[in-house]
Amino acid sequence: MFVLKSKAEWVVALALAVLMAVTRIHHFGIGAVAPDASTGVFFLAGLLVASPWLLAALLIEAVLLDGIAIGFMNVANACMSSGYLLLAPAYGALWMAARVLRGAEKLDLLNAGKFVCLVVGGTAAFFIVSNLGYFLGSEYFSLGLGEYAARVMHYFPMYLTVTLFYAAFGIAAYLAARRIGMLEAAAAR
Repeated sequence: MFVLKSKAEWVVALALAVLMAVTRIHHFGIGAVAPDASTGVFFLAGLLVASPWLLAALLIEAVLLDGIAIGFMNVANACMSSGYLLLAPAYGALWMAARVLRGAEKLDLLNAGKFVCLVVGGTAAFFIVSNLGYFLGSEYFSLGLGEYAARVMHYFPMYLTVTLFYAAFGIAAYLAARRIGMLEAAAAR
C-alpha cells in the first residue's frame, strides 16, 4: 500500500524535504506557528520512500538547516556538542520503525494500531538516543543520568504528539493524493 512508483517517491521525498525546511528553522515564518516536523518527516520517509539514500539526504538537510539557523539567524547553539552526532541514529530509529509498516497491503484497524505503536516506539527510541547524545556531550553529564532523565522526561509527550500529528497528517495526505491520482502505487509484487 505504501510502495510507490519511482516518480511518485521523488514527489514525496521533495515534499518531506520542504516540510522539514519550513518547520525546522523559523526564518520562513511557519516555524513560529507549526512545530518542527523533523521527527514526522523521518518516520514518513521510512514509510513512503524505498531508497535509504533519502535517509542520508534528510540527515544532511537537517545539519545544513541547523547550520543556517545557528550561523545566519543567531539561533542559540546550546544543543551543539559532540553528542549531536547521535542524532543520526536517533532519526534512523524513526526511519527504521516505519519500514515495518511499509509493506502493509491495506490500512485496516490492525495496521492502524501497528502504525500508532511504531510511531510511539520510534519516537521513544529517537528521544532516548538523542537525549543520551546531548547528555554525553554537554555539561549535564555532571548531573548524573538519573537526574538528567528526570529533567528531560517531561518533553517526551510533546515530541510524541508532534510526531503522531505529522505522521497521521502525512498518511492522510498520502491517501488523498492516491485517491485523486496524484501519486501512483507500484505494481503489487
